Amino acid sequence: MDKAEDDFGNVVAIVPALNEENGIARVITPLKSMGVGAVVVVDGNSTDRTVEVAEKLGAKVILQQGRGKGMAFQTFLLRHPIDSSKFYVMLDADGSYSPAELGSFVAALRDCDVATGARPVFIHSLRSLFHVIGGSLISLLGSALYRHYNPDICTGYWGFRGSALVALAPAITAKGFDLEADLFSQSAKKGLKMRLVPISYSKRVGKSKLSFPDGLKIVARLLQDRL
Repeated sequence: MDKAEDDFGNVVAIVPALNEENGIARVITPLKSMGVGAVVVVDGNSTDRTVEVAEKLGAKVILQQGRGKGMAFQTFLLRHPIDSSKFYVMLDADGSYSPAELGSFVAALRDCDVATGARPVFIHSLRSLFHVIGGSLISLLGSALYRHYNPDICTGYWGFRGSALVALAPAITAKGFDLEADLFSQSAKKGLKMRLVPISYSKRVGKSKLSFPDGLKIVARLLQDRL
């Protein structure tokens, strides 16, 4: 079998961003040096130099419609043609996810429709106690509701076959941080083959934007999609 790296030119990287001027280079620069076919930054109306930095590093920038991570994803689906023959990988712009692990996603997507990054489950200074416990409870709920085990539904590292993204696009309605819950639930409902990809996790650049109310919205999304 060919190496996963041989397919990097067939990968489109989706990078939602909001005021990430200090961290986004840690994402774009490695992706470009790896020969990824396209790096698309969806900017959520940043007030810092995120757009300028991204464009200087060679990324395509799409200005987001509306607010929230879910709207960034929806904007990408509306503004960037989806090719069924390509692989699509989404990761955060804050440097917490390693572009070097892209090959694991490409390898997984050769045998599945959707690949989700699974972070190590530990209480560590890299993730607050709130995020660790909250994320674990959400994952338990989602796994039970959709009868598909996933220990890290809130992960920000996702991979999709183009054909799977075409199938998911009309069903994704999340506007904010409930995006990942929407992606998981809709993938399960459509019977898409999902696979876990073990990943590392690094301290993000800047402060987390995820709040307690966002956690409640994620739970509501899982319940709403189950109806």
